[in-house]
Amino acid sequence: GDRVGWGYEHDSCGRCENCLKGNETYCPERQMYGYADFDQGSFASRAVWREAFLFEIPDALSDESAAPLMCGGATVFNALHMYNVLPTERVGIIGIGGLGHLAIQFAAKMGCDVVVFSGTDSKKEEALALGAKEFHATKGVAELTGIKPVDHLLVTTSSQPEWATYLPVLAAGATIYPLSVADGNFSIPYMPLISNGLRVQGSIVASRHVQNRMLAFAARHGIKPMVQKFPMTAQGITDGLQTLKDGNMRYRGVLIPQEA
Repeated sequence: GDRVGWGYEHDSCGRCENCLKGNETYCPERQMYGYADFDQGSFASRAVWREAFLFEIPDALSDESAAPLMCGGATVFNALHMYNVLPTERVGIIGIGGLGHLAIQFAAKMGCDVVVFSGTDSKKEEALALGAKEFHATKGVAELTGIKPVDHLLVTTSSQPEWATYLPVLAAGATIYPLSVADGNFSIPYMPLISNGLRVQGSIVASRHVQNRMLAFAARHGIKPMVQKFPMTAQGITDGLQTLKDGNMRYRGVLIPQEA
């Protein structure tokens, strides 16, 4: 009778060094969504998973709010939580989408100064309402200047940014977190990287320990994704995917099981 959810990772070996250290997301035998268990996915009202990788959902979170937190929420929270982001620091976030709108909320509730970078001003008011202190439009801007440097920069866009544009706003010793999925190589101007002591930190979804902390933190601070709901029917799924293809999803599509 418990209300539970599951995340991007479904299983791991439990024996390797990464598993024993609590870093099971880097287990060589990890079972990840999209790479394993193809018979179970998002278009179903029932699933069977190993209980060790299920997470109890706090009462303060609805099903439709909890679902996007299990993947997108865990991704951004892990970067902020695991790599010692302090409440006294400035956190830059590139992009306001499925990941970005959650990253703004988490970083703001952690006490950070949140600085958002987006193509145009169309999402400015939304970003400020979510907890951002500053907003900067970047479309057509070759170099960002006159901005107090940020200590951490989370990349949540669907493609890599033009790094030369953002280097002027990075503090010495700042860390870049590429969180979105993109093809190709990670390419950044060489001398600014070494002369300013910049770091690039790879990060994936949260381990189980951090996943539970994320859910508790979201419930405590009222952090919820912005969702569009669709019925879990053939037509509802078709409509949801078309909304996604058209670029109109704000910011996560959630399928709602229908009563039998």
